[in-house]
Amino acid sequence: MELVHIKEPDYKTMQEIIELEKEAFEGNGNVDLWIIKALIRYGLVFVVKVDGKIVSIIEYMQNFNEKSVFLYGISTLKKYRHRGFANFLLNQTESYLKKLEFQKIELTVDPKNEIAKSMYIKHGYVQGKFLKDEYGKNIDRYIMKKNL
Repeated sequence: MELVHIKEPDYKTMQEIIELEKEAFEGNGNVDLWIIKALIRYGLVFVVKVDGKIVSIIEYMQNFNEKSVFLYGISTLKKYRHRGFANFLLNQTESYLKKLEFQKIELTVDPKNEIAKSMYIKHGYVQGKFLKDEYGKNIDRYIMKKNL
């Protein structure tokens, strides 16, 4: 298992990330070429590689109104789930963000995604405001926050 900070967009890596997210999010809410390129250039993107293959990813955007970041997405290929990759990404990237003196992480999560909510709570995130129709009709979310 190798943690890699993706600092430069290249087409092959971006396509691998897009395919991972299509599978993980089943075509709903995954990044496209435009979004992933912007996240790599202007945000933070870290991946876990196993035998040279990207199996898990986490993406952050900076909130310029305060010293915080928004966890845009975290996902793992189905074949590699329940092996601790998402936990590893959270642990490693939260340490990195602390060194950069960020003070808070926010994210949104599907209220029905018990696995994700449980993982975030285990990592010290607190469930906050309910966002009705956040991403369209009947696509609700909870905000979750963690102080670093």
